[in-house]
Amino acid sequence: MMAGRPGEEGRNARRNEATSAGPPSSSPPLLRVSLSIETSREYERGLLRGICRYNALHQRWRIDLSPDGTFPQDADGVIMKDHRGSPALLAKGIPIVFVSSLHKNIRRSHRIVSDDQAIGRMAAAHLLERGFRRFAFVGYDGMYWSQQRQESFSQALADEGRACSVFEQARDLRLRVWRKERKVLAAWLKSLERPVGLMACNDDRARQVLDACAMTELGVPQEVAILGVDDDELVCTCANPSISSITLGLEDAGCRAATLLDRLMTAGKGQETCSPTQILVSPVAVTVRQSTDVTAIEDPCVAKALQFIRQNSHRPIQLDDVVRQVAISRRNLSDRFRRTVGCTVHQHIKKTRAARIEALLLNSTLSIGQIAERLGFADSDHIALYFRSVKGMTPREFRTRCAHRRRTDSPSGGPIEGMT
Repeated sequence: MMAGRPGEEGRNARRNEATSAGPPSSSPPLLRVSLSIETSREYERGLLRGICRYNALHQRWRIDLSPDGTFPQDADGVIMKDHRGSPALLAKGIPIVFVSSLHKNIRRSHRIVSDDQAIGRMAAAHLLERGFRRFAFVGYDGMYWSQQRQESFSQALADEGRACSVFEQARDLRLRVWRKERKVLAAWLKSLERPVGLMACNDDRARQVLDACAMTELGVPQEVAILGVDDDELVCTCANPSISSITLGLEDAGCRAATLLDRLMTAGKGQETCSPTQILVSPVAVTVRQSTDVTAIEDPCVAKALQFIRQNSHRPIQLDDVVRQVAISRRNLSDRFRRTVGCTVHQHIKKTRAARIEALLLNSTLSIGQIAERLGFADSDHIALYFRSVKGMTPREFRTRCAHRRRTDSPSGGPIEGMT
């Protein structure tokens, strides 16, 4: 009888015991899972939190962190970012879930991918709501996910009759070294009509844009408002001014990826015999910090109305309250507001109050009933209906989905703008 491949006997034994129908004489051995995911950035750390949350709940895995791409011979399953080495693993029947940011992927692969179209749309909505009429995008040429975010951002703006300037990197890769590209990016930013709302493809790129603005003495956010993606708290809050960013549902995606891998391992199925699954990482909200904390409105009455709404979002204000503040007719304000902001006064009040609800859900330990009382709602049912009409989810669902982003050291925190 021929000997099995290294590690194969151990894998088969663990899988058989994990799926055995009879009562076990003792606890089945833990399945061995290798995670080839780097830990230096929020995107990967968020996925890892979700994976670990799943394992803490089910207690079925022994996890090996292998960011260098080396795997134990007897691994039962792998979640990996780099496709290199995957053919050999698949040949051994080891199921894999890829953390993918590439356009081309291994045939019939299971993948975690960011919902770049939704991310681009959320970025456009945020900057449009801030009143910007000129827009720009800075990403990484040749990176598929960056290109997809740029195209979605530009299309969402085009749908509103707005154009977007896109920074193009040098074709010579040697000129993309930051000490050289910084000067080129600074000159490009200086050439833009301002004020401008700018989306960066991620937080690292947003930090570089901020650096280039400092080099050419452009004010942030007064002249250039910068929005990143990933909401990497360390990257965003160490910057001066701090960087606004789109929070992604990373922990939820990581948990779903772990669920999928567990099913593949316990079923004993190889990658090729199972229908490919795509797990989307969706945008959840915009965490507003200093880099977009501005209103770029030329109409003084509309600007005053926006300021009043923002300062009084803790109260159940109505259109008539805003009209009294700006001292023009109701119809005049409504027409100018819609023309400038792109929505009605009532719609903007709801969005702003929903953002205040999000801030309290995310940054406090207040119950939903206590938040309702603080913001002037009749009860928790009323606030739930209000929040869901704007965000598409209940306050409880939002708090659960963003549990890893909660900061509960104070009763309230920075405003959070949610999905549109």
